[in-house]
Amino acid sequence: MTSLKHLALVFLAAAAVAAPDADSMKRGAAAYAKGTCIACHQANGAGLPGVFPPLAGSEWVSKDASIAVRNILHGMQGPIVVKGLNYNGAMPALGAVLSDKEIADVVTFVSNSWGNTGPNVTEDEVKAIKKKYAGRNKPWTAAEYEKEAPTKK
Repeated sequence: MTSLKHLALVFLAAAAVAAPDADSMKRGAAAYAKGTCIACHQANGAGLPGVFPPLAGSEWVSKDASIAVRNILHGMQGPIVVKGLNYNGAMPALGAVLSDKEIADVVTFVSNSWGNTGPNVTEDEVKAIKKKYAGRNKPWTAAEYEKEAPTKK
């Protein structure tokens, strides 16, 4: 009986950690819909095949949340494979358009929508990433991210 009780507590603790923050999700959905994200990645996160990559079920969304934050801060360009399709475009830097809080909320929203499951990202985490890469003045590439967090094959 004790082991079942322990297992139940572990399960409940894991569920509590994994649950996205409801307020952050609402704010993130609103920031996503402002036009900065939704215009390319669409309301359903499916993107436009061959033009704008999907966020729904994307292996890139499931990598470290720092990647999404940096894409928003500095943009991303060049070739990338998402869900088996090749893309070769450019995402503009939106760090001057969105506040640190909005970036955290958008990343939390995207990381926990359309079948994705990920962390709650905080404003302080965004500020730390922004500080770490303060000297960055060009968009990121998939190749740079692959060096940090290779795609599992």
